[in-house]
Amino acid sequence: MGDIYKAQDSRLNRVVAVKVLAHGGGEDSERRRRFIQEAQAASGLNHPNIIVIHDILSEPDADFMVMEYVSGKTLLDLIPKGGLRVPQALQLAMQMADALSVAHAAGIVHRDLKPANVMVTDSGLVKILDFGLAKLTENAQFGYDDKTRTIAAAPLTVEGSIVGTVSYMSPEQAQGHKVDARSDIFSFGVVLYEMVTGARAFQGDNALSTLSAILRDEARPITEIAPDAPPQVEQLIERCLRKNPDDRWQSIEDVRAALSALKHESDSGQLYRPRVATAPQKRVPMAALAIGGAVLALAAAGGGTWWWMHPRGAAQPVAVEVFQPGPAPIPAPEPQPVDAGLTNDNIIEMVQAKVAHSVILEAIRSSSTSFNLSPAEIIRLTKAGVPASLISAMRDPKAIPEQHAAAMRPKAAPPAPVPTPMATPQPAAMATPAPLVKTAPAPPPRVAPPQLVVVTLTDGTPLRIALAADIPAGAPEGQAIRFTTLEDFRVDNRLVIPRGAAVTGAIVEAAGKKRFGFLGGGKMTFRLLQVDAGGGHKLNVRCTPGKPTDGAAPSRPVENPNQKHTKEIAAEAGAEYVAYVDGDQTISISK
Repeated sequence: MGDIYKAQDSRLNRVVAVKVLAHGGGEDSERRRRFIQEAQAASGLNHPNIIVIHDILSEPDADFMVMEYVSGKTLLDLIPKGGLRVPQALQLAMQMADALSVAHAAGIVHRDLKPANVMVTDSGLVKILDFGLAKLTENAQFGYDDKTRTIAAAPLTVEGSIVGTVSYMSPEQAQGHKVDARSDIFSFGVVLYEMVTGARAFQGDNALSTLSAILRDEARPITEIAPDAPPQVEQLIERCLRKNPDDRWQSIEDVRAALSALKHESDSGQLYRPRVATAPQKRVPMAALAIGGAVLALAAAGGGTWWWMHPRGAAQPVAVEVFQPGPAPIPAPEPQPVDAGLTNDNIIEMVQAKVAHSVILEAIRSSSTSFNLSPAEIIRLTKAGVPASLISAMRDPKAIPEQHAAAMRPKAAPPAPVPTPMATPQPAAMATPAPLVKTAPAPPPRVAPPQLVVVTLTDGTPLRIALAADIPAGAPEGQAIRFTTLEDFRVDNRLVIPRGAAVTGAIVEAAGKKRFGFLGGGKMTFRLLQVDAGGGHKLNVRCTPGKPTDGAAPSRPVENPNQKHTKEIAAEAGAEYVAYVDGDQTISISK
């Protein structure tokens, strides 16, 4: 488009970047008009992750755009061979999604999102460049250099123009069709794919073969390039890269909500795990095999008693006693760690959820985490309602008095009544076999009740769901509709919502009913109510990423992406949607 200079603003004494668009050729008037129009639109985007445009200047031989100077590297220079670490990729992707969300809300589609247009400062702050400016490039033939290109002489509001960078175009963009925000979602997925793998999702020997791959081929599975990438990240990217815009995420807000949930899992250490995990419950310890052999030998000999206890799965040797007046008390199990890696945010969440302080203290005592207790964090914790006693405990978890841990342990079961002895025990040397045979057997060991752990689900956490049954086209208002979850949902590697869990909803507006301010122009709409979670709990869910500002129950139109609209069916079974946790919610599930 032109040359970019680093310059000194002598009036405000600041460093700026100046983009120079030189004049020349017969298309100057149209290019200059679009230059000014798009620069004005981009300058209205006030967001920390979008580069700031300070001014536009015109001279007889050139136009100048004065922008914020960003010191750092482009994402293209930052991505190493093999890709970025997943936590770093999620941290950068969240900022990119924030910026796109603001632009899309203002009606601006980037059209040229690529690693070279994303700057990252030394502190990790993302700055997206050239919002809307991809439409300003001059007509040129394709060259395989990944420069921004415009093909055809038609205005960009007319179908037939291809604008953008070849490797990062959406299918509709590559075909010259009109594009909307979902085109940026495809490009975002291509960029995120490259961040995770270090390789491009679509690449050919030349521009035309690359375009053909975008239109026809699926990206190579991430697991083949980066085997350690979590499957949840791969699923998010795969949905961004679907060829049909109706099959992708429908808004960048949905993508951002999914990224937020993944980042929460990543920060807690539960996301980045090996794909193949050993199932210890299916292994038979060698010690158990040895005990089994001993038991068979004793049975064949025709006498003897044996028993064993394994509170942690470790077998104990066989014990034979001559006299046993009563069962020994069952020792209280040692406390298990409630959380192996708590953060300051976890403490705030538990306090706001009104979890008992004794439970929080036990969690802190069992955690191996070194909490962040900088002055700024102490202020944040205090403002969030965390009492001074908990902050002091966070400073030195191991100094928490033992009674807090003892208070959390299950109480030992009282010993069973001692059976009345048949006779005064004789010395072992005088004992006869008969009393041993008639001694009452010990009662079976008591089974300790299952231990529970408190789990908090944050507001806006997304869940993929699908219709369980068709919605008829004539469904009335208030009719119940059913969905099921499409995958397991875990928190700290604990199953909270299993795959196939029931989700309830209801029709809000019947088809054809119109009224002032109704979104959807008479389309049938629905809302979500609850999802079945573990332990018999039910969690409130909604069908939109954010809550309506007017306090009304959120609703969205009934869609049928898998089938063309028919007179009989408004949406068929299997149609996919996204449910969102409605408000921070805390439940107790088995450890």
